[in-house]
Amino acid sequence: MESKAISVSLCFFFVLVVFEASVPVNGGRVLIQTKPDPTDAAATARWLISQNSWGVLSTISSDLGGAPFGNVVSFSDGVLDKGYGIPYFYLTALDPTASNALKDARSSLTVSEFTLGTCGKKDPENPTCAKITLTGKVRLDVNPDYKQS
Repeated sequence: MESKAISVSLCFFFVLVVFEASVPVNGGRVLIQTKPDPTDAAATARWLISQNSWGVLSTISSDLGGAPFGNVVSFSDGVLDKGYGIPYFYLTALDPTASNALKDARSSLTVSEFTLGTCGKKDPENPTCAKITLTGKVRLDVNPDYKQS
């Protein structure tokens, strides 16, 4: 069985926001951008995506009769400090998430601020600890030049 590399992106429309500061976080990684005002929902959404590196990508499972299927995946929104808040995934066609998306592109990505360490000692479910679920359609970019080693 031949494996093909698939890069996946959820398409959402956001305006580019560039921040100049780095913020060290207690016990977490160094943040490239400062946390925006929580009342600015769009900036907070872009910030959460640009600062996180993993989340739960859910698709519609054809193997489970159309039931939702969530899978923990790594993602990037591009080069550090140059991202647009658009998540990109690198998946193999052998991954159930990618094979589901090939059949039905509807999906959602859920990300939490808690993983960044910026919520302090608060409970991750505390409403002041931001979380977001992006919904849309996965756009698959099958690389025809990919050669398996």
